[in-house]
Amino acid sequence: MLLVVSAGCAVKWTPYYDPTLDNKATSFQQDLEAYLTKLENLQAPVCTYQQNLDFYEKAGGELAVMQTRVQASPHNTQLLEILAALNKNFAELKTLQQNAGSSCLNSTVIEVERAGFQRIFESLLAYELALKANEAPATAPTKH
Repeated sequence: MLLVVSAGCAVKWTPYYDPTLDNKATSFQQDLEAYLTKLENLQAPVCTYQQNLDFYEKAGGELAVMQTRVQASPHNTQLLEILAALNKNFAELKTLQQNAGSSCLNSTVIEVERAGFQRIFESLLAYELALKANEAPATAPTKH
């Protein structure tokens, strides 16, 4: 009898596709890319952390919202790993800019940071697309 009852119940072992998370991640990537591009073209003192504090505050809030959405989703281990990598890279960028003091980050540092973010966003997009297609996603990326 239990077999008959359980056969009619579909169990989903992967998280569900979250279009809001997908949109927020895409928006965050666009904002980050625009900021890095802007940063490449700025001169001191407008390139300093203090002069760009509003970006970090807004971006930190966006990351917190994405983190909350991921934590609320079922079977979220891989998404949490991807978000942890994204948070780690964001904190690294923030620290690099803070430590630069009154100087600008050079283009090499910005490109290294951009490449690290790109890998994470590619993993997040691939994961979200797999969920959208209702497939089991691949494993989470290695951390930067």
